[in-house]
Amino acid sequence: TEIYTLSLHDALPILARSQCDVAGFHLPLGDLGPVLWTPYAPWVKPRRQRVIRLVIRTQGLIVAKGNPRKIASLRDVARKGIRFVNRQQGSGTRVLLDGLLRELAIDPARVQGYDSGEYTHAAVAAFVASGIADVGLGIEPAARQFKLDFLPIVEERYMLTCRTETLAQPAVSELIALMKGAEF
Repeated sequence: TEIYTLSLHDALPILARSQCDVAGFHLPLGDLGPVLWTPYAPWVKPRRQRVIRLVIRTQGLIVAKGNPRKIASLRDVARKGIRFVNRQQGSGTRVLLDGLLRELAIDPARVQGYDSGEYTHAAVAAFVASGIADVGLGIEPAARQFKLDFLPIVEERYMLTCRTETLAQPAVSELIALMKGAEF
């Protein structure tokens, strides 16, 4: 079994081509979820695939301990002099950011660092922890790992999807049993 960190534009198409067994994606809860569903829709096939609801997690702004730049909301990432670290193009977090910026009528060109592209939430947190960036969008555990402050923005459902017949494979059955277990 191999695990890859892929963007939305990679994972679901690879699953559709039967080149992997399970792919993950996430959508915000609330009104923004249906809007951001659009890029996923062509790749999720309800008649041939199953969606497994994994967790609800929180994405928000990762800032330095004590929040020295006084970042209070997503609007502040467009403030002059604020250095932002972004996730890679095509990642679910980047899709989320784009949707949130559209909702707030913020032009991404006003966000210093918008064109950056880190591949993990931990990398975003590391950029903030090192002082290379003032803020990034990511999940709370990454902020906690680096002892940073976290400003929650949106809850989202993280899901896995697989082909229906994949559910019978021992590795996938074991994964589902693990997710249903008390430790998880």
